[in-house]
Amino acid sequence: MELKNICFSYGKNSILKDISFSLERGRCLAVAGPNGRGKSTLLLIIAGILKPQAGEISSDMKTGYVPQGGGLFEDMSVKDNFRFFSAMCGCETPSPLPFELDEYASRKVSALSGGTKKRVSIGCALLGDPELILFDEPCASLDVTYRDEIIELATKLKSEGKSIVYVGHDTAEFSDFYDSLLFLGREHAEIFSSEQFSRGRELADNYKELMQKENIF
Repeated sequence: MELKNICFSYGKNSILKDISFSLERGRCLAVAGPNGRGKSTLLLIIAGILKPQAGEISSDMKTGYVPQGGGLFEDMSVKDNFRFFSAMCGCETPSPLPFELDEYASRKVSALSGGTKKRVSIGCALLGDPELILFDEPCASLDVTYRDEIIELATKLKSEGKSIVYVGHDTAEFSDFYDSLLFLGREHAEIFSSEQFSRGRELADNYKELMQKENIF
């Protein structure tokens, strides 16, 4: 996948300006930065839901998308959500359901906990065996145990040759599996490799420094 000089604005508010990067198969790009700087918008563009107002995007990878809000039909059962998204991607409804979701199959999504909703959302995004998975803050408002599950899943997906674009605020979420970090600031965007920002404490310290420049801390 390659993006060249992507730009997008909401009215007069410029969100993304000249964003360029490429992502090879089996690699992970983490996307971070202050709120309101276009992280979710960038994922919507990659997913093909929004069109950039300038620039080009090219990809030959089948894409699965996990939106921040879940993107599920709240008044439908878990099983019916899987049936719907299976039909959308032209594949069979999985049996058993992934992530041990069979016990929730007949429940409405609206009755599920936040963590279980996210498991359903991820399970639906992985239907049809996508080659590129987009995660938009999958750990937001969820506990550490769930975060560890996401880390394990993302690491597994990478080992299978999947590419990942992961939006997150906490570097601990993606420190173990990211290959490069796209920082979206107020005035500019920068990309850093995992060789520049080592995993763990150094990544956290460097990210905090970037946020301090944005007057966040």
